[in-house]
Amino acid sequence: MWRATLRNKKSVEEREKRLKKSIEKKNKEDPLKFTNKDILAMIIAAFQILLPILFVGIGLFALVTFLFTRFFLR
Repeated sequence: MWRATLRNKKSVEEREKRLKKSIEKKNKEDPLKFTNKDILAMIIAAFQILLPILFVGIGLFALVTFLFTRFFLR
């Protein structure tokens, strides 16, 4: 069994440092650049996530208001 684990003597910290170095190297070679299309896509994605939640909240508020005015204010 020790032969199977012998190759993986590097600790997680060493692997993490090596991975961080490779990521930094790649980012230096080709840094991230956001275009107008990317920003517009992010805005549209945010609307797709937030609008259904907003509509459910408005619907619940309208329902509670309707029920409150209909039954409790008689």
